[in-house]
Amino acid sequence: MALAQLSTKKEDTKYKQKLEFIDAHCHPDFLSDEELDIANGHGVTALVVNGVDTKSNMSIIGERWRSGVFAALGIHPENALKMADEEIDYNISLIRANAKGISAIGEIGLDYKFASSEKDRERQKETFKKFVNLAIELDKPASVHSRDALDDALEILGSSGIKKAHIHFFEGDGAQAERVAKMGFMVSVPPMHSAKRMAAIESIPISNIMAETDSPTAGMHVYDIDKSIMLIAKAKGMDFESCAVAVADNTKRFFNIGVHNLIRRI
Repeated sequence: MALAQLSTKKEDTKYKQKLEFIDAHCHPDFLSDEELDIANGHGVTALVVNGVDTKSNMSIIGERWRSGVFAALGIHPENALKMADEEIDYNISLIRANAKGISAIGEIGLDYKFASSEKDRERQKETFKKFVNLAIELDKPASVHSRDALDDALEILGSSGIKKAHIHFFEGDGAQAERVAKMGFMVSVPPMHSAKRMAAIESIPISNIMAETDSPTAGMHVYDIDKSIMLIAKAKGMDFESCAVAVADNTKRFFNIGVHNLIRRI
């Protein structure tokens, strides 16, 4: 993404300076220092960066961050179908070895777009269960991907006994959102409008909601987190500032993180 696209007018950002914007789910480990500076200038104070395969997990571990960037390591369900047991087990060992330096297990879950056969779905479920159990073992929250598979994902989470999980890029309906909230879990909302998603998040408490960009998905950047907050505020009938404070507090509590004023590499 060109840096020119990341700039904005001064008057558009003045109201953000006293707020904390925390992206609960993104993948921008490739960002340059200059792009991180721009995000920080837009009020983004923290990112939770998710791994999706061996390469990205190792890249996140290999990065040296000064502050404000928190690691989640996992295997995306699409990639689980491409991996031998040995590679999945290697990633589990890698996460165990680096547990003190990570804030969550993710991105993990189910994606039936890429699993049309029962064999592939069982493979995804098997891998998902391994990483959910790892999250329980390490006492870490789980960042869960679910596409066309939310009921199955919630069944696995519920059966596992895990205490902290969030369904990222929430795609469910109101009944599913209420089920998530009753389980004590969270949803995170991307900066993309959906009437179905708006109705779903309207039906659950603000205390069960976080904001995310899933950057760089769909061309999103981490500074687009304010658009996510705007959508949540509209659905909940809240003003922007109150909503921003609430979702930031939710995210800090969920990931057990503090917030810093820089998101820059050393």
